[in-house]
Parts: sequence; C-alpha cells; structure tokens
Amino acid sequence: MITLTPLSSSASASSSSEPICYLLELDEARILLDLGQRDYRSSASQKSWEYEEKVRELAPTLSLVLLSHSPTTYLSLYPYARARWGLTCPVYATQPTVEMGRVVCLAEVESWRSESLVDDTSSFTSNGPESSKLDKGKKPLRGPFVPTIEEVHEAFDWIKAIRYNQPLHLGGDLSHLLLTPFPSGHTLGGTLFKIRSPTSGTILYAVGINHTSERHLDGMVGGQNGPTGYAEGVLRPDLLIVEGGRSEVVNPKRRDRETAILDVVTSTLESNHSVLLPSDPSPRLLELLVLLDQHWTFKLNPANKRRQTNQNDPWPYPLCLVSRTGQDMVAFARSLIEWMGGVVKESGGEEVVSDLNGGKKGRRRKRNAGAALGSEYGALDFRHVQFFLTPSDLLQAYPLMRPKLVLAIPPTMSHGPSRFLFTTMASTEGNVILLTSPGEDTTLARELYDTWEAQQDETGKWAHGKIGKLGAAKAQLKLEMDSKVPLVGAELEAHLEAERLAKEREAAHQAALDRSKRMLEADDLDSESESEESGDEDDADGIIVAKRLRDENANAFAGDGEDVNRTMSFDIYVKGQQTRINRGYQKDGEMTRFRMFPFLERRGRKIDAYGEGLDIGQWVRKGREIEEEGETEEVREKKRLKEEEEEKQKVKPEPPSKYISETLQLDLKASIFFVDMEGLHDGQSIKTIISDLQPRKLIIVRSQPDITSSLVKYLNSTAGVTQDIYIPGTDEQIRIGEHVQSYSITLGDSISAGLAKKWSKFEGYEVAMIDGKIAFAPGSTVPVLEASELVKPLPIEATIEEEPENKAASGEVSEGDVEMTTEPAKEATDDTVQDEQVNVKIEPETEVIKEDIKPDLEQLESLRKTKTKGYEIPKLSIPSSLLIGTLRLNSLKNHLTNLKPLSIPCEFAGEGILICGPGLQTPENEKVKSGSIISIKKMGENGIVIEGTIGKIYDLVVKAVKSELASVNSA
Repeated sequence: MITLTPLSSSASASSSSEPICYLLELDEARILLDLGQRDYRSSASQKSWEYEEKVRELAPTLSLVLLSHSPTTYLSLYPYARARWGLTCPVYATQPTVEMGRVVCLAEVESWRSESLVDDTSSFTSNGPESSKLDKGKKPLRGPFVPTIEEVHEAFDWIKAIRYNQPLHLGGDLSHLLLTPFPSGHTLGGTLFKIRSPTSGTILYAVGINHTSERHLDGMVGGQNGPTGYAEGVLRPDLLIVEGGRSEVVNPKRRDRETAILDVVTSTLESNHSVLLPSDPSPRLLELLVLLDQHWTFKLNPANKRRQTNQNDPWPYPLCLVSRTGQDMVAFARSLIEWMGGVVKESGGEEVVSDLNGGKKGRRRKRNAGAALGSEYGALDFRHVQFFLTPSDLLQAYPLMRPKLVLAIPPTMSHGPSRFLFTTMASTEGNVILLTSPGEDTTLARELYDTWEAQQDETGKWAHGKIGKLGAAKAQLKLEMDSKVPLVGAELEAHLEAERLAKEREAAHQAALDRSKRMLEADDLDSESESEESGDEDDADGIIVAKRLRDENANAFAGDGEDVNRTMSFDIYVKGQQTRINRGYQKDGEMTRFRMFPFLERRGRKIDAYGEGLDIGQWVRKGREIEEEGETEEVREKKRLKEEEEEKQKVKPEPPSKYISETLQLDLKASIFFVDMEGLHDGQSIKTIISDLQPRKLIIVRSQPDITSSLVKYLNSTAGVTQDIYIPGTDEQIRIGEHVQSYSITLGDSISAGLAKKWSKFEGYEVAMIDGKIAFAPGSTVPVLEASELVKPLPIEATIEEEPENKAASGEVSEGDVEMTTEPAKEATDDTVQDEQVNVKIEPETEVIKEDIKPDLEQLESLRKTKTKGYEIPKLSIPSSLLIGTLRLNSLKNHLTNLKPLSIPCEFAGEGILICGPGLQTPENEKVKSGSIISIKKMGENGIVIEGTIGKIYDLVVKAVKSELASVNSA
C-alpha cells in the first residue's frame, strides 16, 4: 500500500511559493520527501502555522527523510526540526546538496539574526516522541523558525551523502527498500529519488527538474542513456510524483535569456549607473557567476578593446558579491566539479570565451600569464568577482555613485544585504533592479515583479516565450527595515550597570548554593588518612568526635573574618547545620546527645614517607625558566608571531546592541527588469517527460487548480499515457494499491545450484521460473523450496465412513487436510497406506458409479492398486518458458529496420498495429508475394498477435519481438 499526503505545495495550492514537503507511507515506513520553509519575514507575518505543526507532530515518528535540492523551499526547516522537534531518523542527500544546503541555511540564519531578535527558547522540545506529545498544545508555534549556527552544522553533519546511479540498500526497518538517486538538473546535486519496494513497486519522486543543459550543469538524468535520453532505471515507474505548476509556461531560449541579461548589464554600466541583482546564497548563484565572470573576461580581453567605448581604459566596472558565505560556497563548489557539467566540466585549463552579441561562437582562448593562477578550477576561477561580507564593506570600497554590478542575497529581498542595498540604489534614476525569479508571495521581490509585469504587453509577460522590456518603478514605497545597532550613551551605561548587578546577584546566589552544599556534606566527608579518622572517643556516651579535612578553602561555618583553613563538625545545633545522631551507639530509650565542647586540631604541613612533601609546582616553574633561558631569538620570535595570530583569530565579543525597526518612505526611480534564470522545465518539456517515462500511475503536486486541470486534460487526450492520475489537496491522503502479505522462503541447494545461467533481467529485477515443493527443515520456521523429485507427495487414501456411503459412491467426498512432512516422503506402499490417509474429492472422467452399487473397502482397495482411469488425479503441466514485459512498437520498428544483414522495412498502420516485411516496398503494379508482409498487433494490456505466413521473415520478426521482452526459462 502506497499513501501520499502533501503537507504543503499540493496540486490545489493557491501559491506556487509554498514550501515543499510530502509524507510518503510505504510498507509501514514513513518517508518525508523534502522539508522546506517559507521566507523568514513571510513566516513572521502569517497568523497560523499549520504546516509547521504537522511537521512537529510527525518528526519523532519518521523513518526516513530525503532532501532533493538545496534551496530554502526544499530543506530550510530541516535543521530546526532536527534540533528542536525530535527528528532523529536517517537523512539522505547527495554531497552537493549537503554542502550547498549548509551554505544556504547559514547565510539565511546569519543574515536574519544580524537584524532581528530571535527567541531561541520558544518551541523547543527534547528529543523523543514523549516530549513532543507533552509539548503539543501547550506551546503553540510561532514563526519564524530560525536555528542557531551550531544547530545548522550539527544537522547537516548528520546527513548521509549518496551518489548518483548507485543503489542503496537501507538498513533497519527499511531493509526491504532500495533507494537510487538520479540527476535532475535545476541545482547542483539535484536529485530524482527512485524507491523500489518488493511489494508496492517502483516510486519515482521528480520535483524540481530541468531537461536542458546549462553552463554549470547537465540536464535531467543525462542524454547519453539510450535513444530516449533517460537512464533505464527511471523508465516505466509504477508511480510517478511530478510537479505540474509550470505546465503552461513557455521558456525563451537560454541563449536569448543570457543575451538579455548581459545587454542590460552592459548598457547600464556604460551609462554610469549600477545594477542590483538579488540572488540566492548558492544553488542558482553559480550559474550567474559563471556567466558574468566569462562576460567580464571577454570585456577585459585586449583583443576586444575595439568593442569598448573608451579604448584607452579597460573594463572599469567591478563585479561584486555581497554574502557572508560567498567564499565558502565557491570553495565547496570547486571541490564538486565532478558533479557539474557544461563549460565548467569542459574548461579545465582553458576557458570558453564567447560573445553573445555576435562574432565567433565557442572560441577557446588560452589564458595569459597573469591569469594562470588558479587555472586548475577552469570556469570556477572567478578572477573578476570581488567578495564582500556586508554592504558597509562594499560601500567603503566602492562609493554609492560608482557604477558597479552587485549580486546580493537573498533573492526575496526580505532581509539581509539585498534589502539594504535596494534602499540605497532604488532611489537613483538610471539604476536597474534585475530579478531572476518571481520571488515568494508577500515579499519585496514579488511586489517588484508584479510592478514589472503590469507594464508589459501580453507577449512580453513571463511564461509567454518572449523577453520583456525594462519597466519603470516610479512610485512611493513604504519599507520596514530591521537592524541591530550598538548601544551608546546613557543606554550603554544602563546596560552595563544591569549586567554588573546581574553578575553580582548570580555570584551571590552561587556562593550561597556552594556554602549550603558544603554544610550539608560536611558530616559525610571522607577522611584523607586513617590518622585523621581517629579521634577522641567517649565509650560511656558512645559519642565519636572525628576531625576531617577535605578542602583547605572550605569551611562550612566560617563567616567573614574567620579562619577558612579550619573545618569543624559538631553535633550541637548550629544554624544551617543538620543534627547528627549517634550512629550505632545510641541505646534504647536514650535521647540524642551533642558535643558541648567541639575541638579541631590544627594540622601542620603534609609530609610523605621520607619526612618531606615535594612541591611539584616549584619544579614545573623551574623547568619552564630553564627552557626559556635556552631558547634562541628566532624561536621567541616565532612564538610571539603565533600568539599574535591566535589573538587575531579570536572572535571579538559583540558590543552591547539593540534591535530596532523603522519604516522608510522610498521614492523609487530605478528601473526593473526580469529574466527567468531559475533553471526549471517549461510546459512542453514536462508533458514530453511524462509521456517518455510511461508511468503506470501519476500523482501531480505543486500546482494550481486551473493549471492542473489543463495538464490532466492534455494527458487524458494523449495516447499511451496512463489514465490513473491523482490530484491530492493539502492533507489529503492518496492511497494506491492494496495491502500485500509477503513471506520468506529459502531456496534449497537442489534448486539454487541450477540457476546460475537462468536469470533474466526485467526492470531492475532478476527473475527465473522454478519448479519445486516446500518442506520444513527440523527446528526452522522458514520453509525450504527443494526440487520436486526430492520432496515426493504423500500417499493418497480414499476412505469411506459408515454413514455417508451414498455421497462416496456419487463422488462427493469432501476434501481433507494435507499433512506437512519435515523429511522427503518415501514411495507409497501397502504398509504406509494404513498409517497416512488423505480424503480427496474424486471426479471420474468417463465411468459413473450408480447409486445402487455400494462399494466396499476391498473394491476401493483394488481401484487404488490398479489406478483405474476414472480415478486418476490429473497433473498440471508447467510451461518451459515465459515472456514478460511491455512491447514498444516504436522500439521494435527501429530494431527491425536496423537488422543486419537483412533490414526489414516497417510502418504503422494504426494505433497498436505495426506492418513489416519486404512487401511494403513492392510497386503498386506488382503482386505482393506470399509471406512478404507480417503484422504485429497489441491486444488488451499485454496481448501480442503476430499474423503472417510462416517463413524466413516471420521467424525474424518473432525473434525480434522476443528480444524486446524478458524471457524467463523454467528451472
């Protein structure tokens, strides 16, 4: 049984920017497919968090989590759920998804925490289902859900990295499942997950796919895997989970989109204005950096100076990236080149330099001597990209009015550098805000995109296959800005005074706790030596006075000015001291007595067995002085430099700060331009992909109702596409299949030894037909399948009871129970017949026993011995071979056409009918020879009919049909 429940981004969702998360229940395993989160500012402004409540409830019960991509909509809630909601199950993702996802989450967390106050105590629960149940309902969730930096690192260290095309047998309760990842395009490390279950079939999770190659990535699965362009493992899944939200989108060509971006950037910079390009921290940022860095290389190439406005100066405009994690992202990407494609994988020690505006295409230029450093990274050198941690660092290096191209995170512009730089650059006329994605709902990026789209004509709008034009943003905009500013003046003094008082209160409280602990433990301290345990003993009263010393600095009863080196214990009541009874010495009926005159002997210095105690610290100090005297000046200089370096690396404590929020009134004068660079499929490609994959069942997710209905209508009208299409809503369970009981059986040596060369491959399985009988080995509950001749059938005895004689005579004897044996049965003899009897239903073939005939036991015995024809039990025959699979007539046509040395022409005569043979090429005036035309028809689901005259052509066609199917031979 397969059950899919969309927790978010269903096929009936009202927004395509919702986080992606689906619960897949497969064979009692609960698998979570992706775990995304909304933008932090959007999450903080919403009123209900139903999606997060469901994730928190499910987290302790999950069996597996699969992360397919690294943007925030796919995995940003995972670190928080791992740290706060008891998510302890295994998590799988590719290595690039792990590293790039870590960068994305760190960038988002650091950016948000640098501006807004985060309450780390809210919604925190201990690991485990019990704590989650206790917390449920008592602490309502309230976003945003921002983990700490340590929690992000810990969560991503927990993920198990996997590689493409390598089947992975899961462990534990998931040992029956087989997981295989395939490349999906869109992002570095993006994955199609294929899950194979022995009882439920194959499930292919395909969300976030791109079939076309880009500058740093290859397309989905790869185009070198057979004539269809897909790997064999993804074809014909039992269930395909695919997104349908872009089924009405028409993408412009990639070359046209890149040309439009470079044209806008070049024209804006040459007019002495700046460009702001909001981008995500890593997944799609790599594609933009490769494109822009190569454009800067082309502009700075001395051979292209004639193309510049001022031939005396090089390209003077800086290419800047403002991100706290930008350099880390590039370092990770350089270690993952084997996962990439396009010009990044091909460049190596060379660089592809092309002018998108004209000229020669695909020219390769050797790098000059000045650019040779770091050439082993190829197109990932990024020699022209300058990295800045904060916007203030950028504005300090390049003033606001200097023309520059700035890439800033995040793409939603809801917080961080992109939001701050927007407030400084959007008020200057001539500047351009360049958007590469529509952005999430209720964010600043979506608001600017809506403004741009409203100014375009019908052909220039997004999703219509054309590139739009620059749009003006001349309007007033209110913008809420959060920031963290250091305290100054009276606020700083008040904060420091409050901190001092808090420390004093904490120190006093801790001292009180320590004193109380010492007082309570003073009577139970262990003595250091046997001599210290001995004391004055009063045998008459049974009172023991013991002198103990544990810590030279501990005195449970010392006040201010008292000798802290003395520790005394007495049984008289002292405030704060518990009363001590006479342990074992108190007589019956006698009251507790107290020491009235306690005395503690002053101790001298410690001595060892030789009469003197060694001061180890003195020898250590002396050894250090000797080492320092023997050091050379060079060694001292190295130690000093090392100490200075360690001092520089120490993180300086943050100055006291406060979080403020203010509303800015912006006068927008900059222009807005949008080019889709998300790297996702369009409508025509997703329809083609579904038709090529040929799934048996289809579930559509992440779409809108009107777009979903249009896609379903198209698929229903397309021949060869499944009609079992499901469109689940949010929290709606889709159940596919039935509960199947599986049993374990062991192949005996007699069968397994003869199967070496009889296995046949079928859709990733190896199958073979065998014939055997089941027997139970002594002491084992798992049955063993052995060859039929080794496990012979039990003898059959037809018995007649006294009363139902007529029923026995008419052949209506009821069936009995068959006994199982642990040993192979022997030949039936007269002796064994009486011991083991089996009641069977006798159905004579020709002779009918009349009712007036009453057979006795002797007649039945003679019938059993002679095995009369009418009483023989027929034996079932097992076929010698079996053909399984689905015949594709298009593939069969290609096979017959390419036969060597004799090629057989073929053509389709209708749906499901293929005609082939040399008679197809016979001229009209000639008579078609017999046996020259063969027809192949598909009947029903798996029926195949081959019609024609038996001959050489017929034999070749039959052989070709069999080669397209999987043959299973009998054992």
